[in-house]
Formats: sequence, structure tokens, C-alpha cells
Amino acid sequence: MRSLLIMLVSLSLTTGAAAIGAQARAMWVVRYSMASAESIDEMVRRADEAGFDNLFVQVSGRGDAWFPSNVYPPAGPVRDQLAAGFDPLAYVLEKAHGRGIKVHAWINTLLVWSAPSPPDDPSHVFNRHRDWIMYDSDGKSLASYSREQFGRSNIAGALMSPANPAVRRYIEDFVRDLASRYPVDGVHLDYIRYPMSSVDYGPDARRGFHATQGTDPLKLVRDPQSVRREVGTRRYEQLVAQWQTVRAGYVSGLVARLRSVLDSVRPGALLSAAVKPDIPLALSRFGQDWQRWLKEGYVQMVLPMAYGTDPDKVYDQIEAACDRVGRKNVWAGIRAWDVPVSGVMARARRLAPLGAGGICFFSYDGVRDNRHFFDAVRRLFAKR
Repeated sequence: MRSLLIMLVSLSLTTGAAAIGAQARAMWVVRYSMASAESIDEMVRRADEAGFDNLFVQVSGRGDAWFPSNVYPPAGPVRDQLAAGFDPLAYVLEKAHGRGIKVHAWINTLLVWSAPSPPDDPSHVFNRHRDWIMYDSDGKSLASYSREQFGRSNIAGALMSPANPAVRRYIEDFVRDLASRYPVDGVHLDYIRYPMSSVDYGPDARRGFHATQGTDPLKLVRDPQSVRREVGTRRYEQLVAQWQTVRAGYVSGLVARLRSVLDSVRPGALLSAAVKPDIPLALSRFGQDWQRWLKEGYVQMVLPMAYGTDPDKVYDQIEAACDRVGRKNVWAGIRAWDVPVSGVMARARRLAPLGAGGICFFSYDGVRDNRHFFDAVRRLFAKR
């Protein structure tokens, strides 16, 4: 019996490793590892030695650019390097492509600021266009939130509203400039969502719905009993569902437009998105209709951020995503920054037999100083 058990465990691990070998093997790389040629060299070397074949490198974190953009202002930490002629994106593309590693330009699409004080660059969108920032259901702009308010609300920072046509054009121009000038293998959209269900209730988001439905969506959440009395419970519930659809539609519309931009300037480049892993909540709370994005061909794959601490829940979320949208369209996003290496590898081995299109660890920066992680990944990927 003991010999049989050992054989079965061995077979399970081998099967998982073999499945991982057939999948894309990726890491997210936070922008601070793009600050110098030396940090990029080290990152690419370690990724290559561990067996990674895709890197999601962050080129816009807070409404700024970690390359010489013609649209967004330069990021403060690399402003001097850019002025001196160093281009982090061009450099990482050269080094990664030289080792056969694909590079996806990762942008924080709607998130533009989160620091206690405003950007020091007057051209930054947070300084120039605070009217572009989302509003909450109390009628308050996220641009006026304090750090304490962001913390209490569990909101990362100020986000631009996808309902605003100027915002959509601004982001489109940024992606067009990026993809037309750099041979990226893909563009990766992060923060392509609302931070919570009580956001966005700014004038641009509400205007069209109010005009077509005769009800201000703000009233649906601030005074639901009044609306129920006016139109009845059934109609109220219809309006709530319609508002959810309209709200998500603003995000989906932006994703669709970015797909068109990418097709026009970099045909064949992939468009992907980091998404909330719980499918119903992704839509109702965060406005991410990522099943539609895949169905309509707006994106080629989604990366569910299955960052929970319960391994069973992580597995269930990735399994559900694979079942709903097709395995090859899902790259499993795994938390690695504060989980023991053994736990990270156990999750990866368990997920592998699902046959997802890829596996992606968050993030390089969180494990950069942990050689045990890269040794474990190398062993995991080596068994094909």
C-alpha cells in the first residue's frame, strides 16, 4: 500500500509538472525593477534561468510613463534617466527578446494617483484634469480622498472615469504611442475596473442613463425607497440591473477601443487583462465583464488574480474561469510575494492539470531576493 501511495503521488507531481511545461510561464514585473539597466539585466537573466517565457513589465503605474512617452509625463523615479537617454522599455525588449522571452507592456489603465500629495509634474493628469476622476455615491470625487479615506474604503487611489470621452481618448493615445513605437508582444491592462460598487457616479457616468431611463442612477443607491414608491419594486430592480449593465459597458467599451488601437498599429500583438477572479463579483462590483471581452475578441486572455490565502478557493476560482471561458484563455495569477515557496509551488502544481493557457506569478519584485523561489520554479518548469 505504501509503495502504491508513493507511486500515485509521484505520478501526480509528474503530471502537474508536465502540464506546466506546456503552459506559458510568466511573471509580473513591477515598474521599480525597470529603473536601471543593471536591474533589468538581473531580472531578465533570472527569469531566463528559471524558465520563464513571458514577462509583464509595468510601464505605467500612476498616470505616468517608464519610457519616453509622447502622451504621459515621465515617472518621477526615472525622469533623470529618461532625460539622459535611457529607455527602460526599449532596453528590456532588447534583452528579453534576445533570450526568447516575450514582453507584455503592463499599464495601470485607470489608476492615476495614490500618494498623499499631488504629483510634482504640473502636466500630470491628476493636476490638469481632476474632473476626469471617478466620483463615489456620496457625490465626492476620489481626487479629494485622503490616504485614510482610501484605506477605509479599500481603494488603491484616484481612478479616471471610463465614461468620460476625454479619458478614453487619452488612454487610447497612450496605447497607440506605445504600441506603434515598440515591438511589444502584447499590452496588459490592469486596473481596468471600478474600485467598488459605490463608484463611479460622476456626471459623465450618470448623464446618459438619466436621459434614457428617466432616473438618476445616483438616486438608485442613495434613495432606493423613493424610487420604489415612484416606479414600483419590479421597475426598480430592472433599473438597478440596467445600471449595472451600463456601468460595466463603459469599461468594456474602453477595452474594445484599445483592441482596435492595437490592431491598427501592432497587428498580432496580444491584449490581456488582469481581472477579479470571482466572476459574478467581477461584473457586479467592479464592472469587469471579462467573459464578454473574450467572447467578443477584445482580449486574447485574462489573468484572474487568484490572490486569496485559501488554496482551495484559489483552485475553485481558476477552475471556474477555465470552465466558463475556455482553458487556453486563462492564465492563472498566483500570489507569491508573501507565501512560503512551498505553498506557491503546491498551488502551481495543483492548478497545472486544469490546462490553463499559462501561469503567472505576482510578482518578481516580491520574490527578487528569494533565491529559493527561483530554484523551485526552475525545478518545476524543468520537468516537462
